[in-house]
Amino acid sequence: MTDDFLTEGLRKDRYLKALRLSSQFDDEIRSHLQQFDREMVDQQPELFDSEVTPNWNSRTSQTSGGTLAYHRFNHPMTGPAALDGDEQRLNVHLYWMPPTEYGRTNIDGALRAYGYKIKGGDKSVDTEVVEQTRAGDWSLRMSENPFDSNIAFYKHVSSSADIEETQSELVDHFAEFGDRYGTS
Repeated sequence: MTDDFLTEGLRKDRYLKALRLSSQFDDEIRSHLQQFDREMVDQQPELFDSEVTPNWNSRTSQTSGGTLAYHRFNHPMTGPAALDGDEQRLNVHLYWMPPTEYGRTNIDGALRAYGYKIKGGDKSVDTEVVEQTRAGDWSLRMSENPFDSNIAFYKHVSSSADIEETQSELVDHFAEFGDRYGTS
């Protein structure tokens, strides 16, 4: 760190402004993901307990697993295929990842993966949903999750409009395929 860098951070409260901007961004992303979670649950209400609140988790520094940063909700599922009542979870997220982790060498900088996955879901259901997604008219990307064995359905986003469009497609996708995760 140089003296100039420290001085500029102190001038005109630039450091405080950066903290406030970061906090405001986090609040906005959380609000979008909370709405996303509600819309997903509304598509398959039989898979969720209306009394259970999703768990919010956020990390804004690089993790040991390669994620640069993330914001996510994990919503326990209670459908007949849920393991031990809370092991199967709907995960809605915005991950910042090195593009190579998702096989996206065409992206400069960080991959901003806005999407969902079913943590603890049956692998055969994931395979079936991936095959039908590829065979259908979906513009979603799919990737093996670098942290566990499930598939993430996502799009790279670069704007608020991208988030809204992606969220709409993901909700439609879950409306069509989500019930498969609830069968035993």
